[in-house]
Amino acid sequence: MAKPARGLPADFKLDLPDESPVVIGDFLDEAPPPVLTRRNVQRETEPLPERPVATPPFQPVIVRERDAEVGEKAPPRPVLRPAAKQPSVIRYQLNLTPKSKANFEEVVEYVRTYSPQADARTSEVFQGIMTLLHNAMDELDISQLPRRGAWGSVTAKNFPGALSEAFERAIVQAANKRGVR
Repeated sequence: MAKPARGLPADFKLDLPDESPVVIGDFLDEAPPPVLTRRNVQRETEPLPERPVATPPFQPVIVRERDAEVGEKAPPRPVLRPAAKQPSVIRYQLNLTPKSKANFEEVVEYVRTYSPQADARTSEVFQGIMTLLHNAMDELDISQLPRRGAWGSVTAKNFPGALSEAFERAIVQAANKRGVR
């Protein structure tokens, strides 16, 4: 429901003293709130019998083991081994351009489609790529790569491509050394 007019109502009054400052008080000036406590509800208890009931005197009895009665032994309990500790996983964040993200997703989808492992994880594909490159590190010559340059410059945009070509040369040279064609 809409208000008929904007602003404060016509009958609103703000009574402030003209000569002295306003005293609004302090929370410490107020009385503390009452402390609420639980009332103890007394439960009705049943009255005790006037005379205690007579109990027979204690007689020790020897009880045979259950195995002797049944004739079979209970199956042994399984030995609980402590759970094997999995290696700690270190998480990294990769900042990819939309094009490189699409390229990586295409590689992952290719692996899932044409390998026997249809549910290959992205981390497994990335580990495979990193292992390949790590094995070719002895052949990797990156000393002649052009410097990246300032952000947004042509050399900054070309740096990933130059790295890719250096990686490719190293992988091919490492494969040739091992005799893989």
